[in-house]
Amino acid sequence: MTTVESITYLNKIFKAKKWTDRDIDEYVFDNFCNLLDNLNESERELIIELVERYQWITSLEYQEKILSTLESVEDEKVEKLKIVYLFPIIKFEDEGKVKSGTFLMYQIKAFKKFLKKYSKVEFRYVTKFEYLIDSKFALKDNETIFLIDDYIGSGETLNGCLKELRKNENITNDKLNVISIAIQREISNLISEEGISIYVDYFSPKGLSDFNDSPIREEKIALMLEIEKLIPGGSHFSLGYNESEALITLARTPDNTFPIFWKKHRIGKKYYDAPFSREETFEL
Repeated sequence: MTTVESITYLNKIFKAKKWTDRDIDEYVFDNFCNLLDNLNESERELIIELVERYQWITSLEYQEKILSTLESVEDEKVEKLKIVYLFPIIKFEDEGKVKSGTFLMYQIKAFKKFLKKYSKVEFRYVTKFEYLIDSKFALKDNETIFLIDDYIGSGETLNGCLKELRKNENITNDKLNVISIAIQREISNLISEEGISIYVDYFSPKGLSDFNDSPIREEKIALMLEIEKLIPGGSHFSLGYNESEALITLARTPDNTFPIFWKKHRIGKKYYDAPFSREETFEL
């Protein structure tokens, strides 16, 4: 695939995904073009393959997606509820900081009136662990906890949050529900096995490992590792944090995504901006 062919195909992908409607579509497209021009034929083909699987969710879509995720909770579960405690998925040391989960909670608070399914359910918004881990706090049969975030990647933050909440023996896994816009499928499976319910808009697969069998999988991963050599310091996030192989950008591109999509690469002494730079996509 020549550079011209790859850019032509890229343009078709942008139109098919309706990315041309985004505010920074030209910035993203131009940076993709520079990247493709700096790769060899096999590397271009791999990038195009991954772009076709890529999910780009802007902050403008957050309201619609988080509300639809809340609506996806089973009717029979909601009908039994009287009170839902909403809490952002954060680590204890990040308490008080403005995180994506906190941002989404404010959106839910503002637009709860549109959640007809929850018209008889009281939402209580909690932002500090001390309220929930107090030994006096216990959930009744008609009460539950919704843990809120926009994206769950390696699961480290979620596990940190759960570890803190479990200091209260009254909070059991059957009373916990993860509400998120997206989650890595591998992490979703692990959390579900613990008996925690998960509701998300998008289950993110591993971009290479989940789509290719051996030995093709190993060949493509090796090719990606060659591409990553163009990234100064790229080895720190090789294949995405914790080798997540994610292909997703939200209000901010998570470091679980393949770093070639969000870190600058270098040819000689010249640096090129990434298509989904974490700085440029941050909109919260």
